[in-house]
Amino acid sequence: MQNKTIKEDFHMHCRFSTDSHASPAAMCEAAYAKGLTAICFTDHQDLGFDDPNWFRFDPEAYFRELEPLKRAWAGRLEVHIGVELGLIPDDPRLAREAEALVRDYPWEYVIGSTHQIPVEIDGCRCLVDPASPGEACRSWYHFASVTELMSVYYETVLKNLEQFTLYDTLGHLDYMLRYAPKELAPDRFEDHAAQIDRILQTAIRKGVALEVNTGGLYKGTGKTNPEDRIIRRYLALGGKMLRYGADAHRPEHVGFGFDALPEYDLQK
Repeated sequence: MQNKTIKEDFHMHCRFSTDSHASPAAMCEAAYAKGLTAICFTDHQDLGFDDPNWFRFDPEAYFRELEPLKRAWAGRLEVHIGVELGLIPDDPRLAREAEALVRDYPWEYVIGSTHQIPVEIDGCRCLVDPASPGEACRSWYHFASVTELMSVYYETVLKNLEQFTLYDTLGHLDYMLRYAPKELAPDRFEDHAAQIDRILQTAIRKGVALEVNTGGLYKGTGKTNPEDRIIRRYLALGGKMLRYGADAHRPEHVGFGFDALPEYDLQK
């Protein structure tokens, strides 16, 4: 049975994302079967990859397929059409591209996520995504510890928050911990407390919601992204906007873990 306070899943992917083969219809059916009242498709538009087709899709085709689905489910399930932007800071060209993408299409919801971080390899600045098997060795093993890598990651998240004003929700903060190899020294939350506070304070000041992403629960970490103590820190700092998403790439993961989440107090 779903947590009675969480009836919306606003982070999911279908076949328009490079890493999903799910049909949009199947995702809707799964959401309805689980008692959700609203969902939002947020397929990947990631900037900065060398391959222009990697984690990118045709928005025209996206709306052509999803708008009839939205109408078909009216009265039973609210279907919203959104996007997950993978952002890269310090690049004016990519910033203009992201702004045009958001401006030119009628997105109902935009997630801003940091999937890639800068790494210097052989004297060259490279952008790497540790979730990609082909890039894991270029990212994780470039650092002496997970703590060292996470410091770079949080710095990149903060820059994205400061440099972009085009998204509604900060996606899966501490995302990279999902992929931390056991061979490296583990991360310590305390080492990043000041960085995390700056990120949360900036999000609050700019009116950007914090996502509670349950993807880590079915990926084996046993934690949401961000983890519970970061969410509670956000609330303690005065944050009042939480959005929930399971980051599902398959129907069985729609709304995953919502029933196990605490009922966070947004009234403080």
